Amino acid sequence: MFFLEWTKIVDEYKMSMKEKYIQHKHDHFLLGQEASLADLYTEPDIIQKSINGGFRKISVKEMFRLNNPKTVTLQGNPGSGKSFLAQKIMLDWASGEHYLIFDLVFYLKYEELMCISEEINVSELLSWSSNLPSNLISEMIFQSSCNMLFLIDGFDEHRLMCYDYCLLHYSMKAPPDVIVCALLRKEIHCRSSLLVMTRTKVKQGTVFKRSLQSPYHIKIMGFSEKKIEEYFQKFFQDEEIFRKAYESVKSNETLLTACSVPVICWMICTVIKERVNDDANLTRVLETTTSIYVDFLSTVLEHHCQGLNESVPNLLRSLGQLAERGMLEQQVLFDEKTINETVQDPVNNPFLNKFLLEKRIQQETMFRFIHLSFQEFFTALYFVLLDEDESQKKVRELLHTVARGWALSCWSVAKFSNRDLELRNSKQLQSVILFLCGLCKNEMIDSIFKKHNVTVSINIKTQLKEWIHQCLLRYQHKNMMFILRCLYALHEKSFIGKVLGDLVQIDLSKTPLNKTDCWVLWFCLQCCEGIRNLRLNVTSDHLKILQPALCSCEELWLMVDDFSEDVETFLLALGERNILNQLIVKMGEKRSQSYSEIIASVKDGDLTLSVSCCKRNPRLSESPQVLSELTFTCSRSEISSCRNLLQTLQTLPSFGGSGEGVLVETVTVTNALQSLSGLKKVHLEVDKWTDEWISVICSLIQTCPSLNKLKINTRLSFIPLLVTLKESLRLKGWTMTVCRKSMLIERVKKRDRKSLTDEEPKTKERENEDESLDSVSCVPLGAKSSSTAQTCLEDADVFTPKYIDQDETKGTNTHRFVSPHAGQFQCSLTNLVFVMEVKGEVLYKIVPWDPRLLDGLGQMQPAGPLYNIDCFKGSISQLHLPHCEILSEKSKDSLAVAHFSDGNVEILQSIKVSSTHVIINITEFSLFGLIKKKIFPVSSVYAQVLLFLRPKSFAQKQKILNVHLLPGNVPLSEVQSQHQEKTYIETSSICHLIPGKEYKLCCHPEECEVQPPDEVFDCNFGPNFHTTFEVFLNVSIDEVRLGLLDSNNKGKEVWKQRRVLLSAPAQGVEPPVGRRFTESEFLDKHRDQLIQRVTSVMEIADCLMSKYMITSEMYKKVHSAEPRQEKMRIVFDVLDSGGSAVKSEFWRLLKEKEPHLVDELESELSNAKENIKDEKR
Repeated sequence: MFFLEWTKIVDEYKMSMKEKYIQHKHDHFLLGQEASLADLYTEPDIIQKSINGGFRKISVKEMFRLNNPKTVTLQGNPGSGKSFLAQKIMLDWASGEHYLIFDLVFYLKYEELMCISEEINVSELLSWSSNLPSNLISEMIFQSSCNMLFLIDGFDEHRLMCYDYCLLHYSMKAPPDVIVCALLRKEIHCRSSLLVMTRTKVKQGTVFKRSLQSPYHIKIMGFSEKKIEEYFQKFFQDEEIFRKAYESVKSNETLLTACSVPVICWMICTVIKERVNDDANLTRVLETTTSIYVDFLSTVLEHHCQGLNESVPNLLRSLGQLAERGMLEQQVLFDEKTINETVQDPVNNPFLNKFLLEKRIQQETMFRFIHLSFQEFFTALYFVLLDEDESQKKVRELLHTVARGWALSCWSVAKFSNRDLELRNSKQLQSVILFLCGLCKNEMIDSIFKKHNVTVSINIKTQLKEWIHQCLLRYQHKNMMFILRCLYALHEKSFIGKVLGDLVQIDLSKTPLNKTDCWVLWFCLQCCEGIRNLRLNVTSDHLKILQPALCSCEELWLMVDDFSEDVETFLLALGERNILNQLIVKMGEKRSQSYSEIIASVKDGDLTLSVSCCKRNPRLSESPQVLSELTFTCSRSEISSCRNLLQTLQTLPSFGGSGEGVLVETVTVTNALQSLSGLKKVHLEVDKWTDEWISVICSLIQTCPSLNKLKINTRLSFIPLLVTLKESLRLKGWTMTVCRKSMLIERVKKRDRKSLTDEEPKTKERENEDESLDSVSCVPLGAKSSSTAQTCLEDADVFTPKYIDQDETKGTNTHRFVSPHAGQFQCSLTNLVFVMEVKGEVLYKIVPWDPRLLDGLGQMQPAGPLYNIDCFKGSISQLHLPHCEILSEKSKDSLAVAHFSDGNVEILQSIKVSSTHVIINITEFSLFGLIKKKIFPVSSVYAQVLLFLRPKSFAQKQKILNVHLLPGNVPLSEVQSQHQEKTYIETSSICHLIPGKEYKLCCHPEECEVQPPDEVFDCNFGPNFHTTFEVFLNVSIDEVRLGLLDSNNKGKEVWKQRRVLLSAPAQGVEPPVGRRFTESEFLDKHRDQLIQRVTSVMEIADCLMSKYMITSEMYKKVHSAEPRQEKMRIVFDVLDSGGSAVKSEFWRLLKEKEPHLVDELESELSNAKENIKDEKR
């Protein structure tokens, strides 16, 4: 009886859903347009990430095809069609077309759930959403055989405060947040399936942390070009109008790319429909997303706002005020009271949607913007409609909120109670910044605001540009794509070129780029001379957009779904002497693909190409694959032949296979290699040695006259000695060395053949060996190197280098040393030792470690500074790099040297590790740095305690002593160069510390304050040497006693207490003369411009107040003065009376807060100086 009753109710529920969505006008169609969901729906492209980092396209129906419960998170940018897709799933289920495995489907809009203030149980919540009886829902939940699907739309609105709240029974009452969390964790009805739609990826470690099954993460990419055409056809219906509209958009590549976002595609169609009879340019000059929104706004104001009871300026301000309120309060639904407080005629307003929200007793009238992106757009528009000071204040708060969210994302949840709330708020406000950047263009103002006599403020442009530049320096690794979107929205080519010009690498490999992202990246790359290293995750279809710009990079890393013609184009570019000199291509998950990775690089006219085959699943095969990797070197001019070789490997049915395909594979690979007339080196990685490889070796040696090196490594078996083959090779002028699983065959040079015995070739050839295919060595080093390694360090002459390039802003020094003769020379500042073969000049400096430099090297970490060394080739034969290890037999083996050159990294094994230095032989010069294997246990290292006393201003009531804990091989001169304004206090600084351990600084007298109380010691090798401890002392104290304790070892003293005399500059001591003159000249020269253009006046005043450089009375005057220019005039009064120390600090703060303004004014000053010099000449 229950079953029949339930079936009847469910059928009625399906019928109501079907009627709702068949007759449903989509939210966007409120401008007099009729279109049902079924008529207009166009399925967007959806991709799923594979285990190896690649991706594959899937359809919506594939997500729940199998009859097993699963959780799917659907991530997509705003306007990508997530809600539209969820509504279509509801319609298809109700119509009986798809998703028939589900007995019930519930559509939960999170924005509406947030309107429920009281606590309810699961049945009541689902009844509220579907109008089904709650008692029958309870019965179905209790029956585990019922198969249900929950569609949760707008998960970004989740407050994320209820992860630890457990719902013990479905009848328990709780807030809607808690109930949704319980559904996601499968605490209620574990057989249910879920589709969670969100803007940002939901981390498994948060809401899913108790779930037994990990969620499937998929991403909605928007419309492909084919889908855009399909959408246009459905929208216009009339074939003639459709064809005219689509062709006009297709002719504008920028606009066609923008249409890949469904909501923008609808907007463009709407605008075209209004203008199709006007004989006007249907698409105008639309370059950015903001320009499309402004054009849409202009069209709606022109055709649908004549009957409104308020002026356009008032309409825009009221909508902007409402939008800002919603963004700040994280609210997307507005009740009638809130709407009536701001908007005069909300019912007829074309940018607002009116709907009825179900309540327990009655329905409530609610409003929302026609799309969330319009709420973001009107918020940005509101900011530029305000007066100048208010506009800059609100923009400053907005930028601070977003930047703080990025900073908090780097910290754990435990450190900040409101972290998740601030992160969510930061993410939601990012789109407002994009619209603000777009509204800064003068063309935006001319297109609409002047037409309707709307006054706008565009002085926020400088604020935005400075913020973007700062974020690029701090947050580029996680937010690079957003920063590029901001630059594209500004559309100022000179600024983009300046900002991106100093970047070494752009890494966008974590997330696949959609078509819009590719267009943004292409535009930005066009504006700068070239990025040295670019890493992208992109489909082969979208790669076509980027192709013209990518060849200007030196190194290119691609994650693609297929080896397409565009990838081949980049390979051919390596042979055309373009800028591109290294190409790395990783293939996505595709069954027809034979290889998984291709690495190609060019050096000294030679091309090295490495191909890794796809690894087969050992469970699906009886025997291992034969050839796993092929690497070869040939002349750069043979790049076309290399491409043909790759195509040959691609067609092999057994490349990386086994069994009967072994012989076919080896023969085909051999023939392909023999087609390269300039083949020089070959390296084969195989799983198992077989006799077929002997014929490969003989065939290559016989038919390739330019071949001089052949190497074979095996993974599963040892290589036999093969005495007969070795003797045969010797008679032909080759040497063969076998070491366990590695075989190296080299050609003996003609000039050495007569003088070498059977055993001598190994040593001599090693001396003259060109760059090896890898860093593995199978024979010992030569006698010359061994004897040199025994030379005592005490024999080195100590020298003090000269500075030729000292950058005070970056704290870096370039050292110069000229050796008068051959010998050993030790630098007194860095402890580097150079073994010079001849008289010569050496230039060297410390450069920052980039963590990505060690990618692919396994468990390695920096163990010393990274040195950039330059001199004539052959001048230096050995380099001694100082280390800080307390040596033992194990720690000796843990050290190595990384050599970075032309984007490649080589691990150099030391010839000796002394108690102070790691010694290596070198022939080429670039970047050298000590590295250490992480697999070894953490042990003590030599460390140093460095003390710096801060300068004291006239009003300062405390002395501040900075204490630095640093590894022993960090040069003191580098730390001093970053803290030139402080006084270095010399003391006995050496101690033994353990990286990762906490230490405590003790100080006497006891009234001294130390912060923080404890701190972890990290091996910091730059580029920034931040303070570890701060000691606050009474200004009258001239001597303290300092010591360092181990916090975790019963307070053991690791740096014994000692007297420290505080010798500091007297009050009023001026900065260095040269610098004082420059700052004073700058401030005097640009006084008028600074008064008019400095926007961060109060921020600078706050900093001066915190340093006691401005009196309370003057600070109050600055705070109360209006407008901003008057504040700045008062600040200049402070500077004039405060002396050089205050001017120096103001100049430093100005460079920090408004670097672009300072750069611009400094360039004017330098040009003026040059003109004066020219006149004197």
